Amino acid sequence: MDIEKLWEILHKERNTASLQQLPDNFCDAVREYIQQLKNEKVEVDERRGELVEDEIRNVRMKAEDIIRRRIGKIVKLASSGIKPVPKGMLAEEESIFAGVKGHVEEGKARIFALILGDKENKEKSEGGSEKVDEVIVGSVFKEVEASSTKAGNEELHIVRVLEDIPTFMGTDGRIYKIKKEDVIMLPKTNAEILCKRGVAVRFSGEAKKMRVGK
Repeated sequence: MDIEKLWEILHKERNTASLQQLPDNFCDAVREYIQQLKNEKVEVDERRGELVEDEIRNVRMKAEDIIRRRIGKIVKLASSGIKPVPKGMLAEEESIFAGVKGHVEEGKARIFALILGDKENKEKSEGGSEKVDEVIVGSVFKEVEASSTKAGNEELHIVRVLEDIPTFMGTDGRIYKIKKEDVIMLPKTNAEILCKRGVAVRFSGEAKKMRVGK
């Protein structure tokens, strides 16, 4: 992975309505490239180091833009009611697709129940909400476990966010977009920084209540 390849991927994502096929190791490749640049920065003089730092920022911005555009497409597809899972998604993106699709379908059922005065269907849909959340959270935990292995088994902490936080890339190479009152698992390093800044607190509630904050 390099900045030219990221530019190419971003250009295609900007100019096509469909999801393009990313390498299965896309997240790992970007993270490794950033680490490579960080290592290079340590070994060069100050002037060259500034150029390397600019490239690191560039890589992060491009990766964030790619993921943001792809998630927008995924949400649109999931909201459209499409049945087969679209091709070209990463495993993590498939979890997002399933979660959004489940919430949309559950929400539609509740609205129709209200319109038709169908108490039984309303109760079923409300009960289904917890099941949908459990499915989403289950996929998140699988995702977190996978990222833990890839990121060198860094310890993960659950935190509750106290205010909206600008999008950032975690030490696990993932892009995080977190809002106030989200409860999310983060790498220890990121969790500690947010807690020290007073924008998040340790969460001691049951894991099944965790909401997706990405």
